Amino acid sequence: MSEFLCSFNEGNRKMKDLLGVKGANLSEMTSMGIPVPFGFVVTTRGCRKFLDNRRTFTDEMKISIREKIREIEEVTGRQFGSEDNPLLVSVRSSSVVSIPTMAHTVLNLGLNEKTVRGLALRFGSMETALDCYTRFLRTYGSVVRGITEGEFLSAYSAIKNKAKALTEEYSEEAVLFDAVEAYKKIIFSKTGRPVPEDPYEQLEEAAGANLSRWESEETQVYRELHEIPEDIYTAAVIQAMVYGNIDENSCTGTVFTRDPSTGERTACGEFLVKAQGGDRTFRDMTAVRIERIKDFFPQLYDRFVMIANLLERYNRDMQEIEFTIQQGRLFMLETKSGRRTPSAAVKIAVEMVKEGMITRETAVANLRPADINDLVIFGIKKNEDIGEETIHNFHTILEWADDMRVMGVRANIDTPEDARIALRLGAEGVGLCRTEHMFFSEDRIYDFIDMIIADNDDERARALSKLKKYQKEDFKKIFTIMEDRPVTIRLLDPSFHNVLPHSEKEIKALAGKLDVTEKKLSAKIIMLKEENPEMGRRGSRLAVAHPEIARMQTEAVIEAAFEVDRENDFVPDISIMVPFVSTAREFYYVKDVVDEAARNTMKRLDADIDYSVGTMIETPRAAILAGSIAEKADFFSFGTNDLTELVYGLSRADSEELIEEYIDKDILDKNPFHSLDKTGVGRIIEMAASAGRKTKPRLRIGLSGDHGGESESIEFCERIGVDYFSCSTLRIPGTRLAAAQAQIRASARER
Repeated sequence: MSEFLCSFNEGNRKMKDLLGVKGANLSEMTSMGIPVPFGFVVTTRGCRKFLDNRRTFTDEMKISIREKIREIEEVTGRQFGSEDNPLLVSVRSSSVVSIPTMAHTVLNLGLNEKTVRGLALRFGSMETALDCYTRFLRTYGSVVRGITEGEFLSAYSAIKNKAKALTEEYSEEAVLFDAVEAYKKIIFSKTGRPVPEDPYEQLEEAAGANLSRWESEETQVYRELHEIPEDIYTAAVIQAMVYGNIDENSCTGTVFTRDPSTGERTACGEFLVKAQGGDRTFRDMTAVRIERIKDFFPQLYDRFVMIANLLERYNRDMQEIEFTIQQGRLFMLETKSGRRTPSAAVKIAVEMVKEGMITRETAVANLRPADINDLVIFGIKKNEDIGEETIHNFHTILEWADDMRVMGVRANIDTPEDARIALRLGAEGVGLCRTEHMFFSEDRIYDFIDMIIADNDDERARALSKLKKYQKEDFKKIFTIMEDRPVTIRLLDPSFHNVLPHSEKEIKALAGKLDVTEKKLSAKIIMLKEENPEMGRRGSRLAVAHPEIARMQTEAVIEAAFEVDRENDFVPDISIMVPFVSTAREFYYVKDVVDEAARNTMKRLDADIDYSVGTMIETPRAAILAGSIAEKADFFSFGTNDLTELVYGLSRADSEELIEEYIDKDILDKNPFHSLDKTGVGRIIEMAASAGRKTKPRLRIGLSGDHGGESESIEFCERIGVDYFSCSTLRIPGTRLAAAQAQIRASARER
């Protein structure tokens, strides 16, 4: 083994960083005695050397490649470039992490005008040899020269249709011969260069093309989007060809060791008789279900099943295995963790734990939070029957996750019904109750608007009295549902401007329902108009301008808690959140209003209700002043939606198209409203959390927003010491899983 090249019998799966996943797996299978076509890997270090040398192999590397080819010749008994007994190879990418833009393969490399005749003699069929030749030209043209496969497909279809038109008994050999010539012309006309006849020149070009993709624009975008380090590079696998297209005793196929749709422990897949990769695209072929392999190849069946089961047990996961049978001889070409449906994913994880194949920790670590959330969406939102077994497996996985995670998971809710769903999905409390949303139903909205358009304190007091009734009713239901779990009530944070109508037709209709004149309503709308309502009189500013609103809400919270406490054997755990602050004194003012209202209400009720008051940090200035705010705050909750908007100066509602354009032009790596911007917004959160805890070491810190259920965001916040996440109800299960995975990774780093 050299620094730049490694034969399969010199490597193992622990060398993934050097050999890439494909190269490491092939090396490991070779060491296990599994029948793998022999080959070698141009390592990630070799890739770096190649790229540093202006995308050219050094003389030293060229010599080493020839030495490795001689090793394959010794193993196979064939010679690279021989006219009588040619060795052909495949060239595949082998990235360290899965990168779709890197997945390219050149097949049957080494064919030219002379070696194709030698291959025909070996197979006893010029048709089969030409079949291999067309596949080489097509994959070479696509991978090395950048020609779309559609060009070759169109040419092949035209040639075949012409042959069919001339005679029903057309010669497939003649069609393939014409296709070879057509493919060569396409490559030359598109690139100005013919296909090299020298096999070593072909090999260097194909291997170089695969390695060069590491620096392609599409790969760079993907790397940046998924935060893949620039310096890990990629590898390339050079491997002896095996042929599933020789005769009826040959095939190529893919097998899943378990059903990827259901998770059942039964092999699933298909194969093509007398075929090579990509044949279904270019030739009219019918796939055969994998269970029929026993009928076609009875002498291989037991060995086939044994190897498939061995690879699953060895890799501790359901495997997707590519294989070829060449004239009754079995070869395994690749094995990797197989794709699966969400229901299959949880079933496989639970079953493998039962079988003793993996630990609970491994089962939790291997699942995708998105799959867990999909099951919730199918089962609750779309009301689909996902089956009792899937539900059982779903809950089993989440129970394991809950045992492993440290961070709490809470829900963002608007209504008592949301609270019920959140509890069913495993929420440990309510991290954000958006009280303004409680008034948006048709039976309440007009009372809410009545409060907005009130001309004086008396009118507003009457309107607030009606709203208090609604609030208290909902708070009682929520506290009862959540029992002694924490519930955080956010004070009103609407924009009055956005709630009110603006067209003449809407104003007329609303005036009639409220029994006010259109003139009065229009005047109030004009008075409340804001050019940018999202940065206007909302949140704490609303409470400062109208402290009576905050008092009403506080009274409703305390009265509801008192009645629930009196009627049940548990005490509600309540917190009141002041939203959208930008100064410490702003928070202090609203907190004083809340505390005074709470004291007066408890005095009136002769009650003693514990509560806490904190704030949502969602403006950059609040983050900067976090240390001062923490002097009187019991908790912080970072509102990442608004914080991201204000840090970027972008509107979440209007910027989707702009952000996509920025991602396309490599200005942004990802949408900051979907995945937390750790270098910008994340840094501000980390700074504010640190400052808050410096002032108050036991300050409770949460995070709320669309980022709360996103895996990478969770891992970041777990690292900086966030106590809990609060996310939308349907994302709770995925967040529970992601929080467990974050803890698993943290524990692994410590070890």
